[in-house]
Amino acid sequence: MASIPSVVREITLVGEQIFDHTQVVRAEISRFVDRFERNERHREFDGILRASHALVESSETPVEGLFDMGKMQAMTESVDDITKKIQALVEPKYQKEHDAYLEKVREEQKKYVDACREQAMNKMRTMAANR
Repeated sequence: MASIPSVVREITLVGEQIFDHTQVVRAEISRFVDRFERNERHREFDGILRASHALVESSETPVEGLFDMGKMQAMTESVDDITKKIQALVEPKYQKEHDAYLEKVREEQKKYVDACREQAMNKMRTMAANR
């Protein structure tokens, strides 16, 4: 078992520094600040602060005046118009033609499957008759 003086000598600390973590903490803080500034995290933090301030300002804005002036109604109508335009873009323009095409493909596939089934039945009958 090692004695305290030998441990102190190995870690190169004076006895008072064993429980004083100021140097270690200071080094960690400066390393964190260096990494923070090098990665430009402060800019992201500034953006978060600006967004936070915008949220506070918007929550403190009286909206009754906007309703009274009709601005909210106009904005709602504008959003509704944009929504309708977006929904119109989602719907296929040639839906009827596409549905007719799919129905035709289904019919042709059914005819082909029926013909294959009939051909298989004929082969089975022929094989049964030849036995």
